[in-house]
Amino acid sequence: MRVKLSDIAQLQFGLYTKPTENGNAAYLQVKHFDDWGNQTDKIDTFIQIDQKNETHLLEEGDILLVGKGMRNFAWTYHRNYGPAMASSIFFVIKVDRSKVIPEFLTTLFNMPQTQSHFQTLGAGSSIPSIRKSELEAFTIQIPSLELQEKAIAIKQLHYKEMDLSRQIIAEKQKVYQAVIKNLIYQKHEQ
Repeated sequence: MRVKLSDIAQLQFGLYTKPTENGNAAYLQVKHFDDWGNQTDKIDTFIQIDQKNETHLLEEGDILLVGKGMRNFAWTYHRNYGPAMASSIFFVIKVDRSKVIPEFLTTLFNMPQTQSHFQTLGAGSSIPSIRKSELEAFTIQIPSLELQEKAIAIKQLHYKEMDLSRQIIAEKQKVYQAVIKNLIYQKHEQ
């Protein structure tokens, strides 16, 4: 079924505020993620939850999509991450879970074809920016929930394989360095 994003989700902007070095909620910024939407850096920006900002606390399954700049990756928030709020560079997308699984939509947003489309939306300005109306009008093909789950499972296997590949490369580098080190020190002893 082909639908507009606005038919299956509500969109809002993240919170614009000055972060602190301590607080009781993480304040998520683009620098905390790689280009594929994986958290990379230890969170070093926080915010204190109060009555004014508590409505911006992320909820299970909320999707963050970068709306400004050259990196338009998406990430799905899970409760076990701890209390968090998104900075204003993110769209916070709350999906209708009876129609779409958040991780599926995140996977779709991070696909090269979708990324290219997002880049064209923001083209023509010094800092590319996706307008909320353009994102709401974005049409996507939504397969059955069963097929969405299969796509998510494939993504998870792919990420595990990529992680194993990184570990193998790191171990090969250690072996290489040990061999070179042994060769160098053996020559000096002779």
